[in-house]
Amino acid sequence: MTTPAEDQRDHAMARAATLRREMRAGLAQLPSQVDDERTETLDALVERAEALLRTEQEVDVAVEQVRLARLEAKRGKVQRTTLYLAVAPVAVGMVSGAMMLFGALGAVWLLLALPLLGGGLRIAFGPLGPTPLMVSRRLRAAYAGALAAVLTAVALIGAGPTGETVVVIVAALAAAATVALLVQETR
Repeated sequence: MTTPAEDQRDHAMARAATLRREMRAGLAQLPSQVDDERTETLDALVERAEALLRTEQEVDVAVEQVRLARLEAKRGKVQRTTLYLAVAPVAVGMVSGAMMLFGALGAVWLLLALPLLGGGLRIAFGPLGPTPLMVSRRLRAAYAGALAAVLTAVALIGAGPTGETVVVIVAALAAAATVALLVQETR
């Protein structure tokens, strides 16, 4: 199924191809014509050349519209995906903040919970940039944030004394990567 922008592009390309064929046919006839016929043919070729130029400009505009429509469709998908992925960092950040508030966790966990919560909120509610690079960075940040949330949840649940340290370090690196990707996206 094609979009209206793709239909417009296809029609403009078909018109341009038809005009090119007509111009080639007219140019091929020139050597065999007499002066009066040649003048008429040249006038017709000039008109076709002008029409071809306008049609090629329409093709360029239509191709750009197709590119923008595809980017907008990708942005919509990424926006939905990042919203779903942002639930994990926000939830884990809020739960760990509540646990700190009630004394179940030390204040050191704040260093992990705040970037996780802030990154999750930025991923979920921040405006998505207009360029494909910004869109892909947001998606990567969402995946990194979800990974950081999962690792933080594992560390909160407890992975043993040795495993917890490793998981907390990896979770902190994933949270830092999330924040770094979000900072890069805004540049």
